[in-house]
Amino acid sequence: MSPAQRDAIKEIIDLFDKAEDKIKEVEQLSQNLSIPSINELRYAGYHLARSYTEEDPKKLDIQIDKAKRHCMRAIYDAHEMGIIDMLKLIKVFKEEYTQFSTSVLEVIPTYTEKLSIANKASRFIAKIKENHRNNREAYYKDCEPHYNALRDIVDNLAEAEPLVNKKITERKENDRIQTRRFVTIVLLSLLALAVSISVGATIIYLNLSG
Repeated sequence: MSPAQRDAIKEIIDLFDKAEDKIKEVEQLSQNLSIPSINELRYAGYHLARSYTEEDPKKLDIQIDKAKRHCMRAIYDAHEMGIIDMLKLIKVFKEEYTQFSTSVLEVIPTYTEKLSIANKASRFIAKIKENHRNNREAYYKDCEPHYNALRDIVDNLAEAEPLVNKKITERKENDRIQTRRFVTIVLLSLLALAVSISVGATIIYLNLSG
């Protein structure tokens, strides 16, 4: 085994560790295992083990390349699953607070930009699924920025949600106060009008009687 091949195997081990960490992170996020990622790591381990039994340098390079590609696919698949799950969380938040966009924007001024970032990630995943499903290892690095951006958004929405709910409650309470105040003013106005009519009628009656 040449020094270059040893370095390549070290790189595979680093990718393997990164994939494992990402799988665990996504599992905590979505409470689901990324089965495709786990399968890819199993294949990577198989080819890595085979590499230690190959004496032909060319065959060794083939096993190393296959192991590396499976690790990259494992990372992509974990990112993809995390992105899909986070897009669902963002969609639920968006639908739940559709009628309270003013309150949301008061707490999250960049809310519109966050939705735009989510839409961009959604289009990226859809494009890979449609056109590059069998070559997704080439996009494992491109996937990570989308994943990280959505992770920040989901964390931000989770932190902001109690404040948004507080704003909504305060707004509803203020609306109730304003409604009661309006009703009170209207009732007082009607009462004053009724009194005025009654007094006017009394005066007219007294004048006619006199």
